[in-house]
Amino acid sequence: MVAPAQTVVSVVMPAYNYGHFIGATIASLQAQTFPDWECVVVDDGSTDNTAEVVAHIAQADGRVKFVQQQNRRQAAARNNGLTQINGKYVQFLDADDLLEPRKFERQVEYLESHDEVDVVYGDTRFFLTERPDELLYTMYGENKPWQPQLCGPGSSMLLPLIRHNSVIICAPLTRRALIERVGQFDEELPPLEDWHFWIRCALAGANFQFEDFAGTLSLVRSHQLSSSKDRFRWTTAEVKLRRKLLALIARDREAERLNAQLLAEAVGTLGAQQVLSGRRVRGACYLGKAAVFDRKFRQRMKWLACALAAPLVSRRQFEKVYSGSISRGLF
Repeated sequence: MVAPAQTVVSVVMPAYNYGHFIGATIASLQAQTFPDWECVVVDDGSTDNTAEVVAHIAQADGRVKFVQQQNRRQAAARNNGLTQINGKYVQFLDADDLLEPRKFERQVEYLESHDEVDVVYGDTRFFLTERPDELLYTMYGENKPWQPQLCGPGSSMLLPLIRHNSVIICAPLTRRALIERVGQFDEELPPLEDWHFWIRCALAGANFQFEDFAGTLSLVRSHQLSSSKDRFRWTTAEVKLRRKLLALIARDREAERLNAQLLAEAVGTLGAQQVLSGRRVRGACYLGKAAVFDRKFRQRMKWLACALAAPLVSRRQFEKVYSGSISRGLF
């Protein structure tokens, strides 16, 4: 029996109750100028009409495949999808986001002519469902470019990636061989499993390249169900991620020192979020831990002041104490 020809691009798309968005997402794949792709949609236990919408599309377009699993969250869905693919390159795409039409064409062309590059990625814009034509650099703060255009081998990418997840999940096209070398997503870390994955790629020596080709933007939808809206969940996941990194980067003193400082900040931010949500004692405990973890004396004293103030002062007074200790947003 002759083996089927290898697909060039495999799209892995986790979906949970996004039946109202997923049609537009798949349509952005069908509009690609590069047609040699497959899309594995992994329905993560949806209770809406996701299955019906995807089944209708798959009946008309054989490149779309549909897999169902019990609800295990997006990292598990992505891992399931990775076991189903046939492609040389992998595109991760959430079921509510979009891709501009030349993304596959230009990024495949780049990887085909640059064997030394493992991950090529471009820029990202954000949009509101009710205003899809208004593309924004960010949904928070001043609307201006912020995404670092980082390039190079893993050794040069490690510290920037530890500081911030600047490689947004749908922006890269990645060699499947790299994923097989690095391993799948950590299923204990949603919604930050992609951040952990890119750090592991850097540790494995992967070569990243940023190329802002025309027509290759990844477009991230902002809506009330977006995981990024839940800042408490986000900070909790960051604390867990940074704890896991402690073992991974133990031999790199500079990376370990940076991550430890950012772990202290994340623990303190989580404590402040707890306090402002009414869980004052629990929040004070987290703030006390931040004081223990933080290696900067002045910052340690500020965390301690927050921990002592948390059970005793009003919300407004606590916010005043906290605002002098760290610049992170709480919610």
